[in-house]
Amino acid sequence: MDQQPAVKDRQKILKGDFLFACSMLAICCIFITGLIAVPFWDYDQKQKGISANTTSTAYAVATQQSLATATAVAHATEQAQYKFIDHFKDNMTYWMTESINDEFAHRSIFVTGGFYRWRMSEVKQPFLYWANFPEDSWMNDFDVYVDSKINTEDDTSNDNCSGFIFRQGLYADWQKGAYTFSVCNNSYFDVYYVEQGEWEPILDGTYSNAIHNNEWNRLEISARANHFTFVINNEVVYEMTDDRLPAGSLALLVEVNETVPMTILFDNFGFQARE
Repeated sequence: MDQQPAVKDRQKILKGDFLFACSMLAICCIFITGLIAVPFWDYDQKQKGISANTTSTAYAVATQQSLATATAVAHATEQAQYKFIDHFKDNMTYWMTESINDEFAHRSIFVTGGFYRWRMSEVKQPFLYWANFPEDSWMNDFDVYVDSKINTEDDTSNDNCSGFIFRQGLYADWQKGAYTFSVCNNSYFDVYYVEQGEWEPILDGTYSNAIHNNEWNRLEISARANHFTFVINNEVVYEMTDDRLPAGSLALLVEVNETVPMTILFDNFGFQARE
């Protein structure tokens, strides 16, 4: 009888220890579960964030592409309404044509197969050549575009260019001044001012990833008073203000800088006076 209280106390102690152990086990389980769950939850949140960012970026890119496409389509629609468009199906416009062998090159320039084709079968030294726009010899404000492609027989040759001469002096007199815009087959383009035989670089040898080497490139100029905008493949690559020549004539330009046979093609010439 004297030992009964001790047994009860022992049972209480054991029961307390058991409850304490269960509580500690439960706490450990919750802690371990937390240790395992938290990284998964964090990873899931990061993945959701990445997914959301990716979706947002993809949406922004798609929107940009859509806007760019819409702008290009609108621009092409506007160009299709230009007063003068020549697809070079024939030469009713009377662009310069010739076949000649001189100190610069053995060259043939003619309209055929839907192209204005400049064939240099032999190049003896670098030279610059041009063909005046026959329809309008004198102009102020204007928009003009043309597609151009340069093919050389030597794949390593790429320092050849095509483009425009604009605001030339009367009768295409370079001595009275002119501007040039040329795009080369090495991803570079130039803008120059020429007068009295002196070439002043306004923008010399500037790289642009808008240029498609060995492929077709659309070249454009927009002239408004003393402000000029230059565009390559629907991308504005340069703008300038220069008041030295308020008016003048227009020509297609080629710059042959390497002595390898080549063909320079023009197509889809469009012109619109903006006076």
